[in-house]
Amino acid sequence: MPEHWTELSAARKQRQICSKEIRALRSSCDQECDKKPVMDCPSCYSKSLDRMRLRYTESQDREWFTQRKAFLHELEGLFQDAKDHKRTLAFIEARIESEKEAWYRWVLRKYPEFIAVSDNGANQDELRRMLDDPDRSRQELVTMMLEGVGTPADWPSSVDAFADKAAAISGDAGELKKLYTSQFFMDRASGQVLQNADKYLGEYEASESVTLEDIMDRIASDMKESRSSQPQRNYHQGRLDELRRAKKAFEHDKAQAKSRASGNQTSTASEKLGNLPPCHVCQGTVDPAAIISCSLCQVVTQMGGSDKLTVYCTEACFLKGHEEHVTAEHDCEAGDKCVRLRDGDEDVEEGTWNTMSCKECLDRNRMTIFCSSRCAQENVAEHRQSSHGVKTSAEEAGESVTLTQNMVEATLAKVNPGLTMTQVE
Repeated sequence: MPEHWTELSAARKQRQICSKEIRALRSSCDQECDKKPVMDCPSCYSKSLDRMRLRYTESQDREWFTQRKAFLHELEGLFQDAKDHKRTLAFIEARIESEKEAWYRWVLRKYPEFIAVSDNGANQDELRRMLDDPDRSRQELVTMMLEGVGTPADWPSSVDAFADKAAAISGDAGELKKLYTSQFFMDRASGQVLQNADKYLGEYEASESVTLEDIMDRIASDMKESRSSQPQRNYHQGRLDELRRAKKAFEHDKAQAKSRASGNQTSTASEKLGNLPPCHVCQGTVDPAAIISCSLCQVVTQMGGSDKLTVYCTEACFLKGHEEHVTAEHDCEAGDKCVRLRDGDEDVEEGTWNTMSCKECLDRNRMTIFCSSRCAQENVAEHRQSSHGVKTSAEEAGESVTLTQNMVEATLAKVNPGLTMTQVE
């Protein structure tokens, strides 16, 4: 990404140089040609127009219009029209301002990440609409952007002063990098590196070839990646939180299982909890002191069911294999009649704690899961008919299932008094 603000700084410098030369030419015309205004002197007026034209068409600096070839070609014709008195300077200046406004809109539209950084209450949707509305002025755009990113202290004099400093040392890459470091990476009040800027400052200072625009590109890219991966991070964090609670329940239950010897169910659960299978992903040995288990398999085992435990030796193995395990072993009982396949996921909350379980299966120490209460309402009757030989009316459907969360809490309350599991927000 180019440093677009430096293009404006270069344009201001070149405009000042051009204005100075035009004033000198007009002063010379006044003294030598005795013409006022200069438009009355064909020779000097033509020279003035040529100088203005060259200021755009042959500028040696990178300015906001440098890459806008069609516009520069149009200016050639407009200045010729001005020489022929077919166009006025006011018309040409208005055309230049219009193109500059289009360039400004292009910059903002090209880099939407800088719109997205707004956290000061600015309406980003309104800003995007404004970018596409040619009737909204550049000043309105500037005002809206300042509302979003915050108005710099001592605006605009502080920005002008910084631009002057940058222009004065533009030929010294080392000094320019020092100036940029001070301006963009440091808190000038405390002298400390800005929060979360250490990573980017390190990259910027690591090599002379790394430019400020490289860092700005990296920041924009990181922001985009962070937003796109946020749902996945939330999912994994929720799973980890859930598994940590399950681990605590597992360890508590193991301790209790050792001291309980009465009842076949307790003995069965104790044996399964004490004889851990290998890691579900890598098949490695699982450390009993650092176990992570599938909470649903664990609860079935605690109830005395026949299902085996599914355990993981590390959080990395859990993240790699647990979602596949849940899909294979604890997927919605409705199968291809699941409401998610028909209606999509927008009305179905994801997660273990929003699922429903068949009560009769639970009574038989099994777990049959439906992805949501709506899915259970529509499909539990077919399940009860095929699995239990029981007909179920629409009114009875809701009574034949229970929240998985309620079942888990009831099991824990019985086996691990005082220990509960809560939904991950």
